Amino acid sequence: TTPHPLALMISTCQISNEAKSEMFDDIISYIVRRAVCGLTYKNYNSVFLTMLRQLHDGGVNPTVLRKILSGLTGEASRWPIDGEFRSECLNGHLYYGRLESGKMRAILTELEGFLRAETRVEERIPPDLRDLDIDHIMPRSWFTHWPLGDGTFATSSELAEVEVLSRSGDALSPRQRMIADRQSRISTLGNLTLLNLSVNREAQHFAYVKKRDLLIANTNLRLNIPLIALQAWGEAAVAKRGELLASAALKVWPGQR
Repeated sequence: TTPHPLALMISTCQISNEAKSEMFDDIISYIVRRAVCGLTYKNYNSVFLTMLRQLHDGGVNPTVLRKILSGLTGEASRWPIDGEFRSECLNGHLYYGRLESGKMRAILTELEGFLRAETRVEERIPPDLRDLDIDHIMPRSWFTHWPLGDGTFATSSELAEVEVLSRSGDALSPRQRMIADRQSRISTLGNLTLLNLSVNREAQHFAYVKKRDLLIANTNLRLNIPLIALQAWGEAAVAKRGELLASAALKVWPGQR
């Protein structure tokens, strides 16, 4: 709600609809990039009121707004640059983590729209996805059905030990590093998608093959279609999909030009 006065001023000023859309896109990019990068929103009241005053003085147009956004500094107000945003799309703990379900679902929905626009699908505009569930492709409880890269299974107690050692700065064994790497990818963008609630509940924490078969029967989202061709899902697959979605995110929410 804090950008509403600024948005109202832009929407009622005498500039083209294209210029207004460009300004709205930059404001959304500013908000989304900061959220993905885990930067605070507590100063937004002051930030957006300052933008409003500066636009009033300097002229309401995309060039002035972008100059204002690009000139913001400090953790409370800066606009994350491409490198930081991309890194956090790849490695940031987004869900569960920095983003609650509504924000995460909105981000995945926008990415779905972009992926559709990039392909020759029959339905270019996504349907209403607000009732879909956010799914961790590799589940949060991965111990029973998801072996590590060496074919062995880890336990929740091993993970707890790894987390204690990591917090204390102690060295990890090769096996513990595998467990830490696995856990670090669960809540990243590359491991997240949208599913029908009942499909997600049926898949639960079962092995990837079962989830893939459910996707074949129950999804038409571009977020999910490439998953159908895969025989397995692991850390490398998460990283590869993360690269794809990070590249898409940079285009959906472009930064400083």
